[in-house]
Amino acid sequence: MAGLFALVLLTGCVSSPAGQPAGTSQVLPQTSETATLSVIIPQFDAYAEETFKRSGVPGMAVAVVKNDTVVYLRCFGVRNLTSLEPVTPDTRFQLASISKSFTSASIASMVGNGEIGWDDRAAAMNPGFALSDPWVSDHVTIRDLLSMRTGLPEYGADELQYTFGYNRSEMISRLRYLGLTGAFRSSYAYSNIGVTAAAESAAKKAGMPWEDLVTERVFIPVGMHNTSARFADFVNSENHADTYPTTNGTPVAGPFINDDPNSPAGGVSSTISDMARYARLQLNDGSIDGTQVIAVDALRETHTPQNIHKLSGRNMSAYGLGWDVIMENGRTRVEHGGDLSSGVSTYITLYPEDKTAVVVVTNGFPGGHVLKKSLTSGWNDLYYKGAVQNDYYSLIEQQINDAMKPGASILSPLPSMPPAPAGAQPPRALSSYAGSYRQDYYGTISIVPNVTGLLAYPGQSSTPLFLSPYNGDTFRDTSSDTAVNFTFGSNGSTASVWFTQFEMPGRNGTFVR
Repeated sequence: MAGLFALVLLTGCVSSPAGQPAGTSQVLPQTSETATLSVIIPQFDAYAEETFKRSGVPGMAVAVVKNDTVVYLRCFGVRNLTSLEPVTPDTRFQLASISKSFTSASIASMVGNGEIGWDDRAAAMNPGFALSDPWVSDHVTIRDLLSMRTGLPEYGADELQYTFGYNRSEMISRLRYLGLTGAFRSSYAYSNIGVTAAAESAAKKAGMPWEDLVTERVFIPVGMHNTSARFADFVNSENHADTYPTTNGTPVAGPFINDDPNSPAGGVSSTISDMARYARLQLNDGSIDGTQVIAVDALRETHTPQNIHKLSGRNMSAYGLGWDVIMENGRTRVEHGGDLSSGVSTYITLYPEDKTAVVVVTNGFPGGHVLKKSLTSGWNDLYYKGAVQNDYYSLIEQQINDAMKPGASILSPLPSMPPAPAGAQPPRALSSYAGSYRQDYYGTISIVPNVTGLLAYPGQSSTPLFLSPYNGDTFRDTSSDTAVNFTFGSNGSTASVWFTQFEMPGRNGTFVR
């Protein structure tokens, strides 16, 4: 890199096996601010390289934007561990939940044009939308859905996509059977389906699929030509990052997660070059390269706290509209991360008062989560304090390890079943358990006998759960290591089946034959 008296923009970067950047450099005009950055950026670059190597994540790309200029852009590692093809500025990464900010941006464009209002009712635009409480259904607004204050349970309906194989409209239609576990407008629970429901309402108002709406309102006018809300565009791209979940400390190629059903909440893919442009748009009040893409007030509303989680002195944490809003010691950050267990971890942080942003995209999990948070925390320290203050990698690694312990959170595995008791009884004839069992929220589960157990097909999924005999009418679901219990009526035929893994807040795991 250049010396301490010049700010260097790395462009066209690729990573050599050693992780060294290559490409052209552009020296920016010298000011007191760029003099400060010329000290910080080499330190951040070294910190990023050290932390990347420590993580074992296959690939990463990082961009820093300051005053509408990309002041740092570097690619690390490879997008595929087999071919060893390097990450480039045009490598597509799945963004996961950063997608939520694109949903709020596309809706903000409509708000700025007077086509829709933040406080317009969702059901008035989408007749297929309803919640289990009729009064809440009639009053819930776009603002309520995007700020996650509807009362829907945390991550409610995610299982309808990933386990039951339902499409977007089916998922939304089943919300009327999902119990509300929080108070309307005075509670918070992270909700992918809430964001998707808001996007669908806006898309119906616009008269086009949401994927086309976000393309027309954000991707095209911002110049994000390698960004899409469709999974097919990501997977068919010649330059995309394969995903690598970590197993026993080793990255293993994972299957891609197709997030099309919940695309407004997690299905956007993009490149670090495009994400740098997106950061410029967000920092510059909806304007880029002299074009006002989104009205100033409408975009600013997405960065405004709507649902406060914690307030103490000068510190606050809240959710805006598709963004987390954090205030620490009087400084505000607007940020959002994304994670997929298949091997995706991403982060974007905006510092609105300083016109600065940091974007990190990786193709690893959970190592990518530790990596992205460590880099963002390190930049925060370097920029405001002049040096990295903590071993963030160790701190964040411990936090995520604790969070992923069985039963620690709704996203962690349930505790494993104990070994079968001594003298466990054999099951009845496997054919006696066969049949279809249903309930309103989850729909139908079909039970089919197998040579050594039972196959359970949930909803529209063609991938069965394997149920192995455990003790009498209780089976073990081998995918989750949880119990499945059948009950029989007085006539000797099965009456119902109860799945432990589907017993969650706002829904129950019982299916009736």
